[in-house]
Amino acid sequence: MSSSEESIFQVREYRTADFPHLCAIDRLCFPEAIAYTPEEIALGLAQPGAFALVAEVRNEVIGFVLACRSKRSLGHIITIDVRAEFRWMGLGKTLMLLVEQRFRQSGVARIVLEVSVANAPAIRFYQGLGYVVKRLLPHYYADGSDGYLMEKSLSGNNGHSAGAVTE
Repeated sequence: MSSSEESIFQVREYRTADFPHLCAIDRLCFPEAIAYTPEEIALGLAQPGAFALVAEVRNEVIGFVLACRSKRSLGHIITIDVRAEFRWMGLGKTLMLLVEQRFRQSGVARIVLEVSVANAPAIRFYQGLGYVVKRLLPHYYADGSDGYLMEKSLSGNNGHSAGAVTE
């Protein structure tokens, strides 16, 4: 990322006042059957080990990542959302790398996330960051569509871990 791209947005910790913006951005980024309800976002934020990083431009929220660390050294990307007009600027990658850094510092060995099988750009994005498809999640979304469980190992074995994911 060039220095001019870096100056376009700033990333900071989530604040309570960001909540309505997170809900609105999630509804913009995903179809209704995949987008989280405000209640689901609130539950995600309230989980033990949960945190959110917010990206903004001139004090306007333009994207965020919501993640959670479990007690078993497993990180979970709950959602990552970037408004369409701010995509392809390195923001999603920056958010993911910051989450991975935080997870590493807290002892997380691997990260999981779910993605719609129909979301080819997101799948390519995650694969480019070292995530691998671990298994199909049949009827994962509210509309009955399938998802993939993707995983990345932070222990340096390129996402290939022995053993199944158990949450």
